[in-house]
Amino acid sequence: MFQRIRAAVVALAMGAGALALVATPASATAVVVKAAPDVSSVEVSPSPVVVQDKDGTPVTFSFVTDGATTGGFTLKRPDGSTVDVEAKKVGDSGGKQKWQGTRTFTRSDAPGGWNVSAKATSVVGTGKEGKDFQVKQVWETDLAGFGASPEPVDRGDRLNLRGRLLINGTGGWKPYQGQKVYVAFRAEGSSGYDRVASDHTDESGRFSLGVRAERSGWWRAEYDGSDVAHKAVSDSDQVDVRRHDTGSRILGFDVNPNPAELGDELSATGRLVAGWSGDWNDHRGQKVDLLFKADGSGSWRFAGSDWTDRHGRFRIDTEARRSGWYRAEFDGSRGVRGSGSRAVHVTVEEPQRPADTRIVKFNAYPEPVKYGRYVKNIGKLQIWDGDHWTAYDHQKVALYFKRAGHSKWEYVKTATTNGSGSFWIKVKAWNSGSWQVRFKGDGEADGSASRGDYVRVKK
Repeated sequence: MFQRIRAAVVALAMGAGALALVATPASATAVVVKAAPDVSSVEVSPSPVVVQDKDGTPVTFSFVTDGATTGGFTLKRPDGSTVDVEAKKVGDSGGKQKWQGTRTFTRSDAPGGWNVSAKATSVVGTGKEGKDFQVKQVWETDLAGFGASPEPVDRGDRLNLRGRLLINGTGGWKPYQGQKVYVAFRAEGSSGYDRVASDHTDESGRFSLGVRAERSGWWRAEYDGSDVAHKAVSDSDQVDVRRHDTGSRILGFDVNPNPAELGDELSATGRLVAGWSGDWNDHRGQKVDLLFKADGSGSWRFAGSDWTDRHGRFRIDTEARRSGWYRAEFDGSRGVRGSGSRAVHVTVEEPQRPADTRIVKFNAYPEPVKYGRYVKNIGKLQIWDGDHWTAYDHQKVALYFKRAGHSKWEYVKTATTNGSGSFWIKVKAWNSGSWQVRFKGDGEADGSASRGDYVRVKK
């Protein structure tokens, strides 16, 4: 019986490399070997994936295989989580099958390194092949509020160009700090814009710079974009350059207090006049801007503004945050050219903490003392200079007394410390009780008090 049977049916499946042994007639000797589908040519298009706007970016994934019955893709995000994408067979060529799947990447997809794993499955097993790709987010930007002033402006005078760069990031529209913004000019009769100056945006996304006005034309701001931000161009602002007959000056400009402590309120004051040398008149109802340039910085920033009163005077308050330079600037008005003040440097210091004081070697004597005789109170007032205790001379100290059995201290008299910080106070004793000396403190030092010293009075 065993001689008549030449083969048996054995089926063994162990992963993608399994072998299938198929039963054959007694006269057959061949063994048919089948393997899992081979996966190759995994592609991502486009790559890298760049999400430009809220509509997202459609991405096509593809691979080539042989003999697959089903296929698919698994996408691995930067945080390790996964998402599956369905694949469909799109054609056959040279005994190979091409499979494709699509997915739209949106603002919700994290930028960074992703991986796609292509899978092809047949009755024998599953074949896989992976590929890394990058996802990038590019956000909208906007150059808002751009303007050139004054308008019109005298030929050769300063023209102020200001605006703000915003970016529409994950939290909505926000200021875009530290970005280079160009200012471009197109003269009347010209067909194109030429860049003439640039500035970097501050923490509020603002930029501000000045140029010399030479020709009438149009001004605009331009941002070239970056790997994560779109480029942007502002609206154009037309400025007429012509000659005016009246000038202006800012007189008596000053900033106080100076020096100032961090957080102090600074007041910048001055007076705006218009006319000619020797015939200056108060220029009322005009806007004057305060500009600030921090020490070590190369650009001026807007710090506040005020309108002149009937005497041409203005006052602009701002907070002292950093040491630097302040100046007032008038952009000009109809028939009057703009002008700027002198620059004033203000030093901003950290607030000084009052020094500690103490009263040492205090003693009230004699003890006991006879009724109506003198009690002498002596001691020393000292101040901490940062390294050691030293005499605090020529300071007023006050003597207090609390009668025995009472809780209230009563003021008696005041004395002044001598050159060594010592004091000596004598008063007549009428009642038993405790004596104490106190220092109220001043602008440089905190107050302090001695211990209480009890003296009994004998009658």
